[in-house]
Amino acid sequence: MNAHSGAAEADSPSVILFDLGNVLFSDPWESLLLTPGAGLGDRLGLDRSAVLEAGRRCWRTFSVREAEEAEYWHELSRQLGCDISAQLVKELEEELLVANPAAGALLAAASADGVRPVGIASNNTSFWYAKQAERLLLDRWIDPGLVFLSCGLGVSKSTPGRGLLEIAAEHVRPSSTLFVEDREANLARARGLGFRTVKYGFEDESGDESSDQSGHESGHESGHESGHESGGMSGVSAVELLDTITG
Repeated sequence: MNAHSGAAEADSPSVILFDLGNVLFSDPWESLLLTPGAGLGDRLGLDRSAVLEAGRRCWRTFSVREAEEAEYWHELSRQLGCDISAQLVKELEEELLVANPAAGALLAAASADGVRPVGIASNNTSFWYAKQAERLLLDRWIDPGLVFLSCGLGVSKSTPGRGLLEIAAEHVRPSSTLFVEDREANLARARGLGFRTVKYGFEDESGDESSDQSGHESGHESGHESGHESGGMSGVSAVELLDTITG
C-alpha cells in the first residue's frame, strides 16, 4: 500500500503536491536568462533564440543529475561563447529570483496545521532546489518522503515511460492527491495517472497569459473556473487556489 494512501476519498484532498517553478518560486533558468531587459541574454546583448536553446539544453542535462552550480554556468558560458561572471550571476539572482508572495499562505493552507502531508514534484536542479527550499522555508511544511525531484530521480515529468509523476504516484493515492502545476503537458500526464490537478502560475497573474518566457504556449484558455479544481484547463488565481486547497 502507498505510504500516504489515506482512508476513503473526501472532497478535500488528503495530500497536496506542488510544482516549484512559477508556482511557489520564479522559474530559475527562464527568469535568469530570458527576462526581457534584465535577464542574462539581454544584459550581454546575446541573440535571444541562441540563449533559449542553450538554456533548454543545459536544463535538460543538469535537471536530471546531481551537479554543482559552477559546472552549469561553465557549460552555459561554453555554449554561448561568452564569459558569465559569478558577479553577474549574483546580481541576476538577487534581482530576478523571487518567492511567490502567496507561497507561505498556500503552504500553510495545504499543511492544514500539519495534519495533511505536503510534497514537491519538480523538474529541478540540485542547486536551485536548495536555494528555493531555503527561501521558502520548505522544511517547515514539506514531508521529506514526498519530495520528487528530477535531479535526484534521474527522470523528469516528460520522461517517457516511468517518469517523475509515475514515481510520485507510487507513493500517494493519486485520486485523493491534488497536484498544483503551471504547465498543461504536465497536468495532462498527471490526470492520466488519476491525480486531481489545478493549473496555477503566480507570474501569470500579472495579466500576460499568452506564453511563458521560454516561448512555449502556456495553454491558458478562457472560461475561468473560480474556486474549483480546473482540471488543468484554465489557470486559477492565488485566492482561488487557496479556496481549492481548503475545500
